[in-house]
Amino acid sequence: MTDLTMVNKVNPAAIRSKYAHFLGCVMPAKMPWAESAIMKTLPKLGIDLEYLTKSGCCPRAGVWISVDRRVWLTLASYNLLQAEGADRDVMVSCNGCYVTLYEANKVLNENPEDLAMVNQYLAAAGKHYEADIRVRHLLEVLYEEVGIERIRREAKKLHIRVALHPGCHMRIFEDGHLVRYFTELTEALVDEVVPYDCERMCCGLQCNLADREFATYDRAKRKFDSVKAKNVDALVLVCAGCYDQFERASKTLKENDGYDFDVPVIHLAELLAISYGLRPDDIGMRYMRTAPVDKLIEKLETSVQ
Repeated sequence: MTDLTMVNKVNPAAIRSKYAHFLGCVMPAKMPWAESAIMKTLPKLGIDLEYLTKSGCCPRAGVWISVDRRVWLTLASYNLLQAEGADRDVMVSCNGCYVTLYEANKVLNENPEDLAMVNQYLAAAGKHYEADIRVRHLLEVLYEEVGIERIRREAKKLHIRVALHPGCHMRIFEDGHLVRYFTELTEALVDEVVPYDCERMCCGLQCNLADREFATYDRAKRKFDSVKAKNVDALVLVCAGCYDQFERASKTLKENDGYDFDVPVIHLAELLAISYGLRPDDIGMRYMRTAPVDKLIEKLETSVQ
C-alpha cells in the first residue's frame, strides 16, 4: 500500500488548485456526459481546470507493468510532463488511470535511476520530466479542496436511491480514504445510498484478458443481480474502465440470454452537476447510454425544481 507522505517531492501541505484534467481513453469515447459534468461544474466550485492536452493512453498499469515496465513509465511520464509544462497538477476522474499515473509518478520520485532512464527515452521526442507535480483523484479534489462540508451545505439533495460501485483501484490506499470520500460525497448528493451483497466485487474488466465468459457471468452479472434486487434508481461509479466493462457485459448478456440490466450506470460527477444547478440535458445525460435513463432523469429534474 502507498504512504500518503511519499506521493512526490511537492510539499503535501502546499495545495495547488490548478489542474489539468486527464480524460483517458474511455471517457471521451463513451462517457461524454461525465466529461461535460466535470468540466462545467468544477470551475464553479473554485477549481481552475483545463484539459490535459496532447495526452495519450495512461497506460494501464495492470497490463503494461508485466509486459514492459519501461514502456509503462515512459508513456505515463509523457502524459505527466504535459501538465508539468503548464504548471498544473494532474486531476484524474477514472480509478484505473489514476492508479497508473499516481504509481508511475511515485516510482519516478522515489527512484532517480528510473527517472533518468525515462528521460533518456523522452529526449528522443525533445521532452524532459522533472516529476515535480502531484496526481490527484477527482474525489480528493472534491472532498479536500472544494470541501465535503461545503458540498453538504450547498448541494441540493436529489431524491433518488443509488448503489455504489467503488471498484478495485479505489482501494489503492491502506487507509481507504478514496472509498470513504466516494461514499460521503454520494451521501451528500442523494437521499439514500443502498448497500448490496457484491459491493466489494470487481467489475471483471481485467478478467476479460483471461476468460471473457467468467468476466461476464461470474463478475459483472453477479453484481448486476445484486444491484437489481435492491430496486435502486442508479449504480454510481467513478471509473471509466468499470463503466466500459459494465456496458460490454450488459450488451453481451442481453444478446445471448435476453438478460436486461436496466439500472442506469452513472458517474458521480453527473449527480454533482445536477445538484449544483445543471440540468441533465446540459451535460448530454440522455445520450450514449446502455440502460435507459429517462425515469432517472425525470426524478432528477423533479428534485431540482
